[in-house]
Amino acid sequence: MNTSNSTQSAERNATILRIAIFSVLVTALAWIAPLLGGSPTSPGLGFFIWAMAPLLASIVLRVVTRDWSDLGAKPNIRKYIRWYVISLLAYPVCMVLAVVSGVLTSVSSITEFSMAQYLQIAVTALPFFLIFAIFEEVGWRGYLAPKLASLGINNYIAAVLVAAVWASWHIPYIRELTWDYTSENLLTFIPRFYLACFAFSIVFGEIRNRTATFWPAVVMHGVGNAFGHPLAAEFVTIAPGMEYLGSVGNGLFMIAFMLLLGIAVNRWRLRKASLSQVLVG
Repeated sequence: MNTSNSTQSAERNATILRIAIFSVLVTALAWIAPLLGGSPTSPGLGFFIWAMAPLLASIVLRVVTRDWSDLGAKPNIRKYIRWYVISLLAYPVCMVLAVVSGVLTSVSSITEFSMAQYLQIAVTALPFFLIFAIFEEVGWRGYLAPKLASLGINNYIAAVLVAAVWASWHIPYIRELTWDYTSENLLTFIPRFYLACFAFSIVFGEIRNRTATFWPAVVMHGVGNAFGHPLAAEFVTIAPGMEYLGSVGNGLFMIAFMLLLGIAVNRWRLRKASLSQVLVG
């Protein structure tokens, strides 16, 4: 084996090790957190450790390894304005389509909807959810996603791996995250929750690969939570036993529309890359 191949192999192994350490550290912090007190409705030390676990794990690893090259902290908004617009609209559009699908199939109904009230609640909550999105996305799309991408693995496989860590991080508080979970049996809910994280990770990952920054993911994540919470809590009523279809957060309607968006973005990006190679050749 020549020196170049040996160096590449060593770098690849180091990246795999860092991915494993990050995943274990985030998961450990998430499961230790409830023991320290606090919850989404009554914040305390443990809850804040849980919320910041992706950020903390990312920063610790980057400080220890002195590796900041692929963080993606520069927003580059002007250069990638198209992708910021997509990030801004992705969740609202998919949620509207999911709600309409639910209403048309009698899975859900809209109760006393007021656009003014809805927007007031969502916009007021948006700064809070953007802050929490930073806590998450510096980890998921600021560390884990680019490290997996550097290994050259398939984007769908990368989405599976990100989703596995992302979803597992939620589990210790899942019953109290009313945006994600209502009263459904956990045996049916948890597998679908992992599937939802996979669908979302495809879209997040594709945009991260295109922009090389985690900020569009922060926008998408924050907007999704800010506009999804009041929609689910105040205005959409789901028929008993139909949460698996009509949930605004992770019902099968929502998952399907997000999957379609992710596949469309993936194919568009690959087609554009292929065209660029032909033109260069």
